[in-house]
Amino acid sequence: MLPQVTFRGLAPSQSIVDTVWRRARKLGVVAPQIKGCHVVIEASARGSQRHVVYRVVVHMNGGAAADRRNTRHASADNVYVALRDAFDAARRQLEQRSRHPRGDGAHLSVLQ
Repeated sequence: MLPQVTFRGLAPSQSIVDTVWRRARKLGVVAPQIKGCHVVIEASARGSQRHVVYRVVVHMNGGAAADRRNTRHASADNVYVALRDAFDAARRQLEQRSRHPRGDGAHLSVLQ
């Protein structure tokens, strides 16, 4: 599974894309049923000092129910920290789902 990466408010970076792909492959090991992954990376200036905050959203779909989707968010002052936090949260969510599967195929969207 190769994830789709969208950049908003910052120039595309091959280094960031490589990091996303590496972390997405690790998610595929935890949950091989994942069929797709879309990562949105946003940079926004905050406050009077124009301090940049990065927000990363990881959307995953697939699983026992064809319409099952998982969404994880993270924000940080460093884009790589935001990526790490978002993918770590996604991994924890997938591991929890594998330990306690839901039989109803309900939509799950969790914000942090």
